[in-house]
Amino acid sequence: MEVIFQKTFKISGIEFCMQKKRLLQDIGLSAYEAATYLSLLKLGISGANHIGRDADVPYGKIYTVLESLAGKGFVEVQTSRPKKFRAVDPEIALDLFFEKRKSEFEKEIKVLKGFVQEAKQVLKTMPVQKRKDEVFWTTAITESEIRKFAVSIYGEVKKSIDIIPPAFGMPIISSLLPEISKAIDRGVKIKLLGSHRFTALSSMLSLLGEDSFGKFKKGIEIRLVQNFNSCFGIVDDSIVVLFQLHPLDNDRVLSVVKIWDAGLAKNLGKEFELLWNEGEEFDLEKAAER
Repeated sequence: MEVIFQKTFKISGIEFCMQKKRLLQDIGLSAYEAATYLSLLKLGISGANHIGRDADVPYGKIYTVLESLAGKGFVEVQTSRPKKFRAVDPEIALDLFFEKRKSEFEKEIKVLKGFVQEAKQVLKTMPVQKRKDEVFWTTAITESEIRKFAVSIYGEVKKSIDIIPPAFGMPIISSLLPEISKAIDRGVKIKLLGSHRFTALSSMLSLLGEDSFGKFKKGIEIRLVQNFNSCFGIVDDSIVVLFQLHPLDNDRVLSVVKIWDAGLAKNLGKEFELLWNEGEEFDLEKAAER
């Protein structure tokens, strides 16, 4: 029984050590660096040979690993002959490492943002050849893909969106508000034709503050209808978005298709206008007051 307990304890100790090593690798240390730092924490002040044997790091690499750890703030070096090494307290080392990496990421993001802005300016001047009969379509199935679809639609729209969204669209709208706001700032006009379940939109928008609420009230027209057989959207009179609902549950969607087809957009635009004219006007401000 005692032998079994000892074996179990040894296995648990190995697993715990592996867990600590994985955590250090997750924050950015290499496998050799993680093993070396853990050995130094255990050994205290030690020479490179002793550390290498304990950490199972090849002799030809241990000095390089220790120098790398010193550069990252995990190890202090005594420049004697031979050199000796000491692990910096994890609380201090990890905080310093985090701040250093954070600063590096912020610089990288700043540089990347500059490149992105420059690329936008250069690429938007490129001429795009389009044929009037050109048709292209893409499909989204998962929730994350549908959200990407929605973001791209509101990010690329230039003048108008006429949409009959399914009821499941309410949660997605909340995450799209920044993109919708930018579209309204560009002068995009949005017509939303929905069921009475969309009256909750007024409460959502009223929480954004008076200025934002006023912007959305100006940029979005809403009408309500009792029943409609399909859910779709028309973007800039040239792109059609089709929502395929689950046959047994209208609150679930099977897929969303985005189609670049001016002819189809024109035909569905006529259907949308018929439904729009029959709809009941919905006043966001009055609904928010209620």
